[in-house]
Amino acid sequence: MIRKSLVTAMMCLAPLASAQATDIPADAVETEISDEAVQQAEALAQQIRDIILVSGITGLSEQARNVAQQVLLEQNALIGQQYDVVDRLSARWSPAAVEARLDAIVSAMAEEQRLELLQQLSAQPLTRARQKEQSAIVDQSSESYQSYVQRLRAQPPPAARVALIAELDRAMKFSELLLLTRQQVYPQLQAVLSDWQPPQNWQADVQTHVQEFLLYVHRTTPNSELQQLIGLYRSPVLEGWLSSVKGTLGAS
Repeated sequence: MIRKSLVTAMMCLAPLASAQATDIPADAVETEISDEAVQQAEALAQQIRDIILVSGITGLSEQARNVAQQVLLEQNALIGQQYDVVDRLSARWSPAAVEARLDAIVSAMAEEQRLELLQQLSAQPLTRARQKEQSAIVDQSSESYQSYVQRLRAQPPPAARVALIAELDRAMKFSELLLLTRQQVYPQLQAVLSDWQPPQNWQADVQTHVQEFLLYVHRTTPNSELQQLIGLYRSPVLEGWLSSVKGTLGAS
C-alpha cells in the first residue's frame, strides 16, 4: 500500500516537475543569449588586439612622428607650423588611427584566418626576431651601433649574407612600409613648410639604413635561421597580412 501510494505520488509529481522545468521565462533565455554574445564579442576584440600588438605594425605611427619631428626641428619650424603638421598627420598616423585601420583588416578575416595569423605571428623565430629588433632600436643612438655601421661601410659582409638580409627585408616588407610612411608624411610637411623639399635620393637612403639596421639586428643570427624567418614571412597568411597592411596604410 505504501509502495502504491509512493509510485502514485511520483507519477503525479512528475508532470508537475516537468512543467516547472520547461516553464523558463523568455527574458531569462534572452539574457543568457545576450551574455554569450557579449562574451564572444569581447573574445574577438581581445584576439584582434593581440594580433595588432604582436605584429608590431603600430610602430609605423611612431616612425611617422619621428620623421616629421626631425624635419620640423631642422627647419626651426614655428610652433604654429608644428601644430599644423601634427593635425595633418593625426587623422591617418596617430596610434589610434593606425590601430583602427589594422583593426578593420583583422575584423574582415574569417575566424580560421585570425587564429592562423596569431599563431604565425607568435611563432618563436618571429618572437626572437622582434626582440632583437626592439633591442637594436634602443642601440641605434649608442656608440657601439655607430661603430658597427662604420665597420660595415668600410668592410661589407660577404655578398651572400647581404643578399639574404635583402631577401628578408623584401619578405617582411620592412623597407616598403617605411618608404610608404615617408611618402605620406613628406607631402604634409611640404604643405606647411613651403621652402622645404625632401632630400635627394631619400628612397635609396632609407633602404641603405634598413639594410644596415637588419645586419646589426641579425649580426649573430645564423643563415639557416634567417632562411627560416624568410619562409615564415612568405607563408600565405603572413604574406597576405602584410600586403593588406601595405594596401590599407597606403590608400589615400
